[in-house]
Amino acid sequence: MARLLLAGANHETLVLARHLGHTVVAVADPGVGDGDWHGLPVHRSDADALQSDGYEGTILAIDDPENRRRAFGTYAGAGCPLPPLIGGDAAEGLCHGHGLLVQRHAVVSVDCRFGMGVRINIGATVMHDAAVGDFVTIAPRAVLLGRVTVGDGAYIGASATVMGGVTIGQRAVIGAAAVVTRDVDDGAVVKGNPAR
Repeated sequence: MARLLLAGANHETLVLARHLGHTVVAVADPGVGDGDWHGLPVHRSDADALQSDGYEGTILAIDDPENRRRAFGTYAGAGCPLPPLIGGDAAEGLCHGHGLLVQRHAVVSVDCRFGMGVRINIGATVMHDAAVGDFVTIAPRAVLLGRVTVGDGAYIGASATVMGGVTIGQRAVIGAAAVVTRDVDDGAVVKGNPAR
């Protein structure tokens, strides 16, 4: 299996990579103190990480969509591979861009399409025919029902439910435990049941 750099100090992603048989050789995260992190050497910046060697690809373990977009541009721009890391249950017909991260216990149903740098967290569910844009974060236990469309850079909060056929705009934020029953505009922040 591959030798990987972890961009973002994320415990779940480290465990997932190891579970899938990969070797994580270092972590790049400016928020980690000096020394090591779980026995791994720490690079304080992506630029420092790119100057090192010994890894074959980078996994983007960064929650914030905009920070993930910047890291994606840095690594992809330097020619560093951004392989998918899929630990959940993914059905047939999955189509995705570079850097997809599907954590353990997540479920992705049939015929879903994901853009670049998408992160699907532990226990999240994405049902059939979903179309998810670039750099979207789907938080733990969130549920997207069938034929949902999610715009670039959106954040779906923990335990939120997005009803079938709903469109979530670009950079929209769905609050934790929200129930989204109608379309959400670009850049909007909604919460509650029903979400407003």
